Amino acid sequence: MRLYVVRHGEAERQVTTDEARALTPRGREGVRQLWETLTSEGERPLRLYTSPYVRARQTAAEIADICGLDVTDTCDLLVPDGHPQRVLDWLLGLTMQPADQDSPLVLVSHMPLVAHLVGQLCEGPSARLPMGVGAVAALDMEVAAMAGARLAWLRAPGDLF
Repeated sequence: MRLYVVRHGEAERQVTTDEARALTPRGREGVRQLWETLTSEGERPLRLYTSPYVRARQTAAEIADICGLDVTDTCDLLVPDGHPQRVLDWLLGLTMQPADQDSPLVLVSHMPLVAHLVGQLCEGPSARLPMGVGAVAALDMEVAAMAGARLAWLRAPGDLF
């Protein structure tokens, strides 16, 4: 199964709470351009899950719009200080559903969770793969477990220019 792990796009500075930070216009445009490129190259996710934080939901909305996805599901596990093993357990349960076994999934989240999640899926317990804002890591996942995936590629909005 293909799993896309996405770090939200560029966000405004914290004004009130971290959860309320929104994407900047540049962040929104970077996400759109990257996903337009990815879909033109044949990347086609079928399901999308996002952190409940505003900037992640806005990033997910841009991806959903470009990929023709109707629903964006929020997952409280995908917050910045989320625990990678809990996300892996949730993914394992999700991929056991017959409808989702081979469906390419997108997870939109934050640092440091994305770094730990991608690192642990590809290499094991202490691995990290830092990701810039708006970056997408495409993983070919055999099983939702530590070292159960292979990093296919890592792309970021800045790669387009």
